[in-house]
Amino acid sequence: MEKWGRVWGVAGRCLLAVGSWSWGVCRVCLMALILTFHLQGGALLLGLILVSAAGILYKFQDVLLYFPEQPPSSRLYVPMPTGIPHENVFIRAKDGVRLNLLLLRHAGEGPVPGSAPTLIYFHGNAGNIGHRVPNALLMLVNLKANVALLDYRGYGKSEGEPSEEGLQLDAQAALDYVMTRPDLDPGRVVLFGRSLGGAVAVRLASENPHRVAAVVLENTFLSIPHMAATLFSFLPVRLLPLWCYKNKFLSYRHVAQCRVPSLFVSGLSDQLIPPVMMKQLYELSPSRTKRIAIFPDGTHNDTWQCQGYFAALELFIKNLTKSHVHEDAPQGEASVTII
Repeated sequence: MEKWGRVWGVAGRCLLAVGSWSWGVCRVCLMALILTFHLQGGALLLGLILVSAAGILYKFQDVLLYFPEQPPSSRLYVPMPTGIPHENVFIRAKDGVRLNLLLLRHAGEGPVPGSAPTLIYFHGNAGNIGHRVPNALLMLVNLKANVALLDYRGYGKSEGEPSEEGLQLDAQAALDYVMTRPDLDPGRVVLFGRSLGGAVAVRLASENPHRVAAVVLENTFLSIPHMAATLFSFLPVRLLPLWCYKNKFLSYRHVAQCRVPSLFVSGLSDQLIPPVMMKQLYELSPSRTKRIAIFPDGTHNDTWQCQGYFAALELFIKNLTKSHVHEDAPQGEASVTII
């Protein structure tokens, strides 16, 4: 069975490569195909035109999702903090891509040296880690935690081009790096994800249940198909099958497999991602220790500026224990906080 599994895996990759090559050829020849069809017609030419158009739309999905160059110069300049202990390091993902990671160190004295929790911060789909430094510094001070910020491939000073699977390799590399640091407590690693970063964080938590102490998801979505149906409601997008989407980020599936303690932070004034999606993710979560903090004035990117935001995060992290809540543990109370 294992042998046949490898055979089918190789065959699948070969078919994918052939399909990608065919789409590439069709895209290059699109104008020529249209002109030839106009002059001569033919079902085969029409089919090739439709295939090439589909290939262009498939590739164009990356343009609609990833904005590493917004605001301008985001790929050239990454602001760094001043006056606080920090390390600007480069790590490598499993496929060899070089990634930029900024580690902000909490300088306060804890009960045990190196016992402060560590948040791994996964940002949204635009800008770079430098744009999140003001937010991260307030996390450092208010939560008394180390904060590790990762730039995905294709963002900031990181190499490569963004993709769904690439971002997951990047997230895994960041977790592996933090877990191998002798000066950081491996039992108090918390994943934090905002917007697109929430999709990255919840999948990473579902795949590493014994290495992650908790996950915090803020203003994120159910999946890219759900978002497409919301943003393009005037088109029959919701009828498209999953294989039409290059990037899926199926958070509704991953959150259903994530049993680590979970905090859902929802800004009800979010004009980009419908807040109802955060409520649905909260309801789908099987975690026995889950909480949702609701901020009526919270917008998509600025919920962290709402009064009571850091108090909600601090209370959640303070109540964490070093061991996960096991499935056979007594049922905890899931609570809702409106701030």
